[in-house]
Amino acid sequence: MKKWMRNLTTLLFLMAVIVSGVTSISEASQHNQSFGNAFALISSLDLTAQEQTALTSALSTYGPAVKTARQQFQTLMKQLKTDLYATPPIGSTLASDATALAAAKGQLKAARAQLNGELLAALTPAHLQKLQAQLNAKFQNRLDAKTGRLLLGYIRYMEKH
Repeated sequence: MKKWMRNLTTLLFLMAVIVSGVTSISEASQHNQSFGNAFALISSLDLTAQEQTALTSALSTYGPAVKTARQQFQTLMKQLKTDLYATPPIGSTLASDATALAAAKGQLKAARAQLNGELLAALTPAHLQKLQAQLNAKFQNRLDAKTGRLLLGYIRYMEKH
């Protein structure tokens, strides 16, 4: 359930990024092939102009805080790794790095929670159900393909032995 929620949050964030950069989803999908799947998901939700505005507003309000917190977290993670592999590692430096990293992680979680709350509030329960059904269908298709490859590999293995 936690992984599904993280995937939904990521998708909602991507949707907000896409919606904020375009005035019309159909026009944008013609110009940007790299986000084809996200555009298809957004288009299928049939968002109203008000809902698109709410997503854009949430992203412009909370997006910079998430970006800054993520960059700070990544910087502190690199610093911790650098200090960890220093010869010899200094315990007090590692402890202060770990404390700063934990604080940055808390800030990142808080910023993401604010953004996620706003993005989820902008969508109706019907939109969320439709989105969940589409994500479940994609997951099932990938699972079926992987299962098919596994069975095919097993059949080939059995034919050789």
